[in-house]
Amino acid sequence: MEEKKLTIKYAVLQGMYWMLAAVAMAYVTPLLEAKGFDSMEIGMLNAVKYTSVVVFQVLIASFSDKYAERVPLKYIIALLTVVSMGTAWVFWAVDMGFAGAVVIFILLGATINCISPLIDSLSIQYMNHGRKLNYTVSRACGSFTWAIFCVVVGVFADTFGVTHILLLQIGIAVLLLISNLVMDKVDFTWGKSASLLQERCTIQEIEAVPEKRESQVHTAGYLLRYFPKYVLFLVACMFTFMGYNLNATFMIDVVQNLGGSHTDYGVAQFVLAMAEIPTALVFMKMKKYISIDKLMVCCSLFCTLRAAATTFAPSVLVLILSQSLELLGLGIFYAGSVFFVMENLPEGDVVKGVSLINVATVGIGEAIASLLCGSIKAAFGLQALMVASIFVSLIGVFVMLVMLRAKRSVEKAPGNRAMANC
Repeated sequence: MEEKKLTIKYAVLQGMYWMLAAVAMAYVTPLLEAKGFDSMEIGMLNAVKYTSVVVFQVLIASFSDKYAERVPLKYIIALLTVVSMGTAWVFWAVDMGFAGAVVIFILLGATINCISPLIDSLSIQYMNHGRKLNYTVSRACGSFTWAIFCVVVGVFADTFGVTHILLLQIGIAVLLLISNLVMDKVDFTWGKSASLLQERCTIQEIEAVPEKRESQVHTAGYLLRYFPKYVLFLVACMFTFMGYNLNATFMIDVVQNLGGSHTDYGVAQFVLAMAEIPTALVFMKMKKYISIDKLMVCCSLFCTLRAAATTFAPSVLVLILSQSLELLGLGIFYAGSVFFVMENLPEGDVVKGVSLINVATVGIGEAIASLLCGSIKAAFGLQALMVASIFVSLIGVFVMLVMLRAKRSVEKAPGNRAMANC
């Protein structure tokens, strides 16, 4: 019964975060356009935000791993949530120029965009220390709330004005703060026996793991040096999200060029998110028959197909329906990336491992894409930008295919023999 309560609490936490993200991420471009920023400025502000993610995510992850037992993750999440609330209020209340917006977007990147991997890492901490938690169902709840709220925000924006969605952002952040603070404490005294890894790899069913992995904390440099499969995965994810960003940043303009509205854009985001839910619910069954590595290749491939379908959609209806390709795109990624870390990195580096994925995707990948998308759109037009997103996504597919044949870890890694041939 206690384990079911934990899953329910965690599902609510995921739901509240992705409800917040629906406002703070999905509607960034409409918000900035409403505030009078042009394409180049929007691209630069997004780049600033994602660069902020790169810097702060590494710092937060290192701190979280080092002081995991002394500073619970939920307190770090709470602090970031409170700062994001103040930032959103200032952005709503103060009429500022580009320089002021840069400061705002640095803070948004350091808070809202850095919270997601911490929430994912919290689930791994529970599983690492004796608690059974259904991550995939919980993540599906996140996709569901994102889907519903994207429509709500679209209707709200058309009714009350786009800039007022910042007030919604503050209200939802309060709900996230409350749902986070009621989460159970992680019991770090559990699981010192050799059976720890076998237990923690279980979410719905026990899967035998031959040998317990080392639990000491390493630096990010150590992981990048001695875990080549993980590094290739990071690079592939970077290009996949770069392509996604190039395709999605100005999707609102694509919708409007086809005769749609903010509500139509919200419906497209609804379909996009709802498509992730079936995959999340059956992910554990998929994992039994298909390796995590191959599932991630599938993810990159379908992200590319979705980008192509969005680019060449002849009508708003077709564009909306094409978002269902997310079923085997990022629908796989969100659960799959967590399991990829669990299978390929030492257990003492789980927060850092998940956070580095966020650095590579939301940080580096989307930062580069944000700089490019404003320039490409201004110089060559919207259609050229959308076509470019397809080719960048294809690079992600290629690197994922290379990742399939890579070793998990380098045998020369200090104290790493146990994982070399896993």
